[in-house]
Amino acid sequence: MSRGNALSAQQIRDAIAYNRRCHAHHTSLLQRALGMAATGIAYDEGFIRAVADWQEDNLGSGRGDGKVGPMTEAHLNIQHPQATTAANRALATQRAGNVLFDSWYNDLRDNDDDGLVDQGRSESGGDGTHYQREYLSFRVVAGTYGGLGWGLNRTLRVPSDRTITGNFRYRVCADIVSGAYHEAGIIPGVLRSTRSIFDALSHRCYVFRKSQDYPSEYLPGDFICTLDSHGGHSGMVVARGPTRQVPQVVELPGPSTMVDLNQYDPTSTNDIRHQ
Repeated sequence: MSRGNALSAQQIRDAIAYNRRCHAHHTSLLQRALGMAATGIAYDEGFIRAVADWQEDNLGSGRGDGKVGPMTEAHLNIQHPQATTAANRALATQRAGNVLFDSWYNDLRDNDDDGLVDQGRSESGGDGTHYQREYLSFRVVAGTYGGLGWGLNRTLRVPSDRTITGNFRYRVCADIVSGAYHEAGIIPGVLRSTRSIFDALSHRCYVFRKSQDYPSEYLPGDFICTLDSHGGHSGMVVARGPTRQVPQVVELPGPSTMVDLNQYDPTSTNDIRHQ
C-alpha cells in the first residue's frame, strides 16, 4: 500500500466500507486519536487518506491502506467504552471480595470443614474444580507448613485455629478476567483458561509481545498475560499508564506465587489483588 494521496478510488471505497463495518460507533474516537476534529461524521475520503498517512508514518512503509484494523487500532492507543466497562467490572469484583483462589490442595485451608488441611478426596482436585457453588466457611489450623511456593522450599506459619464464615466463591485467574470481558460484551462467555482468553481476543485484537513491540501506554481493559505450553496467568489492566512502569492490574494469583512473594495469608477472605 502507500500514502493517502496515492490510494485509488477503489481502495478508498474499500477502506470506507471496512471502517463503517468494523467501527460504526467509534468514529469520534478514531478521529481524536489521529489528531482530527471529532465530528463523528461517517468515514469519508479525507479520513481514509489521513489514516493511510498515519499508517505509513507509524507502522511502516507499505502499510497505508486506510483501514483501521487491529494493528492500527492498537498502536493508536484508543480507549474503547467496552474496555472501560470491563476494567470497571474487574475492579468491582475485586472490591466485593469473598473470592478465593481455587486450589484446595495447597492453600493451607480446610476448605470442606472435614478437619484436614490440603488433604482428603475433596481437597485433592486440580485448580478450578470448585466453581459451581458458594461455600459458607473455611478453617485454618495452627501449625508450620513447609514445602510451599513454586520451588516447594518455602515455609509459612499459621498462628492459631480459626473458622472464617461468609459466602465464598472459588475461582482461578482466568475466571475473573473473562467474567469481566463477558459482562462488558467483549467475549461470549466465561473462559476458564488463559489460553482460551488469549485465543478469543487474538481473533479480534492485536497482540503485543514484549520481546517484539509494545505500545507507549497501558489502557484500562487491556488483557495482560503470561503463556506457555504448561498454562499461563491472566490479569487485566485497570488504569492508564506508561508501559515503562508496572501496570495497575486486577488479578487472582495462586498460593504458590503469593508464598514466594511473602504475601500469602490463608485467613484472607479475598485473594483477588488490585495492585
